[in-house]
Amino acid sequence: MTLTLQVACYPMNTYPEPDEFPETSLNVFRDTQDSNIGVAFSGGGTRSACCTLGQLKALHESGMMAKVRYISSVSGGAWASVPFLFLNNEQLVKYFAGVEQPNHLDEKAAKHVVPGSFQSCLTNASVMAPLLKAVLSGEGDESYADVIGRIFLKPFDLHLPDKSFSFSQQTLDAALTRNMALAQSGRLNTTDFQLQRSNTPFMIVGATLLNHDGLNFRQKYPVEYTSLYSGIRTQWADDDLFTPDDYFGGGYLESFGYDCKGAYREGKLNGQQVMTVRRAALHNGNWSNERAFSLSDIMASTSAAPQAFTDMLGLKFLGFPEFYYVPIQTKNHAPKIAEEYAHSDGGLMENLGIMPLLARGVSRLYVFINTKCPYFPQTEWHSGMPISTIDIEKTNINKSLKALFIPLRDSFGLKEFGDNLVFKDGSTRLKELIQAFSQQTELANNGLSSYAKRGLFHTQELETRQNRVFGVKAGQKVTITWIYNQRSKAWEDSLASQQMADEIRNQKLDDWDPLNLDNFPHYETFMQNSAVISLNGVQSNLLASHAWFVARLALL
Repeated sequence: MTLTLQVACYPMNTYPEPDEFPETSLNVFRDTQDSNIGVAFSGGGTRSACCTLGQLKALHESGMMAKVRYISSVSGGAWASVPFLFLNNEQLVKYFAGVEQPNHLDEKAAKHVVPGSFQSCLTNASVMAPLLKAVLSGEGDESYADVIGRIFLKPFDLHLPDKSFSFSQQTLDAALTRNMALAQSGRLNTTDFQLQRSNTPFMIVGATLLNHDGLNFRQKYPVEYTSLYSGIRTQWADDDLFTPDDYFGGGYLESFGYDCKGAYREGKLNGQQVMTVRRAALHNGNWSNERAFSLSDIMASTSAAPQAFTDMLGLKFLGFPEFYYVPIQTKNHAPKIAEEYAHSDGGLMENLGIMPLLARGVSRLYVFINTKCPYFPQTEWHSGMPISTIDIEKTNINKSLKALFIPLRDSFGLKEFGDNLVFKDGSTRLKELIQAFSQQTELANNGLSSYAKRGLFHTQELETRQNRVFGVKAGQKVTITWIYNQRSKAWEDSLASQQMADEIRNQKLDDWDPLNLDNFPHYETFMQNSAVISLNGVQSNLLASHAWFVARLALL
């Protein structure tokens, strides 16, 4: 029988105060008010997942993790951060196994991948054949989620698609209290949920809701999945003359009630606004058992990059995530009716994961930009060059980072994309960052490659400007350390195998590349090794070690 659930509903202002977010009422947040630190891990497939693994280890070992309130991640960054937050303490050693200091990595060690480690997930990340099998087995829009869950969660006993998830015992107890009848009958209990490991930062995973049934120019909306609630914070309406109006956003729904139909009733229970929803019946050829909104679902959604095209073309049979979404606020008391929408890659809107942290007023950020493109200064740059003469367009600084400061131009120079503008005095502040990056960068191989002397990172004091799309208020002061995925000479010099170091240093000079290091550490997001998302052992070992090494320097 389909479950009818009473789930907490959290309406939000367009620009809420930080203490209005639901998690701030939890005991763990009241106990850590002085640690207003957030960490963001960018998207980038297995490249970013591998970097995130090393960066998480650096945060864990340094003791910094105990001070972090939020971890925000997108796409490949979420592939690594979600299992990290939900595995138990005994599994941490297994998860980090194989992430070595560079002086421990000779060629033999670099080829060895510890079975059962997260690195082994990255080196066995076959997608196409398992996805086809899942589609043909009748998994429907759960197909991609099943594949991603088997790759990144199953090795840690976390791929449990019949289970929901919650933040803590406190939030789980509140959910069960709201559903007392189900709990008493045994149809909903503690064993139906996965909980974050205690004393870990609050999880935020970015995704994008796609709406292709109207003519409104804005057809995608930023979704946040957290271990307590999920939804779209800012309020939107797709109102045109040819289709019924669609409403999106205005707040959040308790995560175990996401992907449900409703709302059947609304009211208050013990002072908490509550919505009655029902798990959707199976359809569209999916003859699998009814499933909860699970960790596999959010990891699949945040990384479903191809869905931006497949959904627009109507190719729903490919098995990418589709979830029922119910708006939290509508105009003129319009009904709140759940409809099913494609939920795609968070990087379609914001690939760094920084916006949810800024919206929550986080004052100290560490942003890991796990980009596939090395940083190059403009050709005429020199150390005494005034900031005013820096030409932003002559550098290849990461576009997701660039978009936070200045509008992006399209390929023809005809339009500008400004949805992600969030920093005051953006052009000047971006030039300051470019100057700092350029001072740390050396060109090599006649300008064909570049590297940082130690690591490419810089700390800035910035002030926000208002951003309507992501609900960020103006005037917030924030300190951000940007950590960029760039070759580190110090790390290369420390490698136990200088033969491997030479292969990295000599990249692009010849066709000899037996260890596939020619574009280290900027591996492709897709199709790096003629496979959709997998890395080989040498690549994953060196990339995780490199990310760990640079993160340790940046956190000092």
